[in-house]
Formats: sequence, C-alpha cells, structure tokens
Amino acid sequence: MWSSHRGEPGRDRPTLEEIARWRRRHGAPDNEIPAGVGVAVLLGHTEEAAVGITQLEAFSAGFRFTLAVRLRRPRAGLAPGGLYMLIGAHIRPDTEIPPADRLLLGLEYANGDRASTLTEMDFPGSATVDDGQLILTSQSGGGGDLTVDQSYWVSPLPPAGPVTFVLSWPGFGMPESRAEVDGALIREAAARSVELWPEEPLAEPPEPTPPPRPDTGWFSYGPEPDTP
Repeated sequence: MWSSHRGEPGRDRPTLEEIARWRRRHGAPDNEIPAGVGVAVLLGHTEEAAVGITQLEAFSAGFRFTLAVRLRRPRAGLAPGGLYMLIGAHIRPDTEIPPADRLLLGLEYANGDRASTLTEMDFPGSATVDDGQLILTSQSGGGGDLTVDQSYWVSPLPPAGPVTFVLSWPGFGMPESRAEVDGALIREAAARSVELWPEEPLAEPPEPTPPPRPDTGWFSYGPEPDTP
C-alpha cells in the first residue's frame, strides 16, 4: 500500500511513471547483463575482523558491489540477529546496539556528492527523488556468525575522478578509514554492459480483491457491520 506523497495531500498512490522512475534509480536494471570492473578493495582489517568490497560490476545507470564482512571467531554478546544486524542499513533506530558496534559505509564522488547507509531512502513517487542525487541502497544479503555478504546498488555512475569508500566500525577496531577506486574503471565497465531487450513499460496493477469471508460469525462482517 502506498502512503500519501509528502506535499501532495489526497494522492494515495504514485503513477506508473513515478514507480518506474523510482525503480530505475534504486535498483539494477532487469534487462541488462553487467560488466565486471575487476577491482576488490580491503576497507579495514584487524586481527579479529575484516571488511572489503568485492564483485564490483557496472550497468548503464550505476554499479553494484558486495560488502564482505568477516570475523575470525564468533563474538560473544552480539545482539539478536547476530553479525548481520550490525550493518548500518539494517539497524532500526530503536535497537539497543551500541553505536560503536554499527558498521557504517559511505560513498563520495569526486564532485562532492555523498551517500551512506544512514541515508533515508525515499519511496516510489516521492517528489524528493532527484535524478542527479547519489543513491546507495542495500539489495540482497545474508550471513552467519562469521561472515556477511551484503550487496549494494549505487546510482548514477561516477564522474571523472576517484570513488571514495568510507568505513567506520570502531567497536571492531576499525576507526573511520577511506579507500579509492578510479571512477573511470567503473564507467569503462558500464560501457561494456549488455542490454538484452528494451525496458518493458509497467502494467497497471489489478485492483485488490478482498479475501473471502466466513458465512457466519464476527469475521463475516466488513469494517462496518451489516444489520442482521
């Protein structure tokens, strides 16, 4: 269910074009095969933990990478959900995880554009979505007590100059650090991505059908009980 647009009272759901635009900005295109950039980056490394960037691959409108988190041995006292819940994008503000234990990841382009796992992601149709805004959003991921692999989507493609990855995980011995990847390598890989077929327009979703109700009893009535 779509929530009302900010600044647009009375609108209950975005248009198909707004949804399509949001999808293009917040996820890899379904109709492309990406090209590998061929770069891996170690962001942080101690005797007990390591964090790196792997599987960096580029599309025509952005790039995707995997954040690889490794522990040498299980850490006692992790919050419910374990290691996976310490990655910034998955932490609810009301959890009791100490701030120092939270793994924070950020990106900065050579033109000064920045994004991080603390950035709020706008929902489809939001008027605040800017086609030039740097977006870093989590995709699929998972892991256990010792490993987590979490993929991220970044859009748009970087301008000329370095792409700076910023890591902060002080609770695991990693103060704020930076590592750079040449943005030209990502753009060159994006030029090698393959479009499989033209993007299909979104179809209007069918109107939702209410679930069947029992013939008798409390659940046989709608929100406003019928008169027997």
